Amino acid sequence: MLTDSKDRRETLEHIDLHTPLDTPREVFCEGSEPQPRGEHAHCADAFQIPLATEVFRRARAQRLNRQKNLGFALMCVLVAFILLGCAYFNPFQFHIIKGTDDWSNRVSQLSFIFSLIIFALFVNLMCLLNICYRQRNLGRNHNECT
Repeated sequence: MLTDSKDRRETLEHIDLHTPLDTPREVFCEGSEPQPRGEHAHCADAFQIPLATEVFRRARAQRLNRQKNLGFALMCVLVAFILLGCAYFNPFQFHIIKGTDDWSNRVSQLSFIFSLIIFALFVNLMCLLNICYRQRNLGRNHNECT
């Protein structure tokens, strides 16, 4: 195994990898010089594929579905964080240490963490409602057009 890798290294050392920079390279063949377009020269039309509006509707519906799935996944993660926070800030322990300095410190931490998570849950819920509303309007507009 070691001799095989040693042979490879020796082979790579003996290979001369270089690009001759002295030689000019032909970029354009002779006779392929650009020519000005005449007044009546035929201009090729751009290649376009006509797409039906159904393709765009389906793409938008798929995008909204992905966004909705991501929103639900984020909602589950935030709820899991709330449950983990409840496990970390044991509410029964708060009753035991009530009235001490440690209690006020832990309550301030708890309120800060939970307020951030609840705010994120609220924003996520508003985004999910907005996505569902747009999906509903997309379906309604599609039904009116057909």
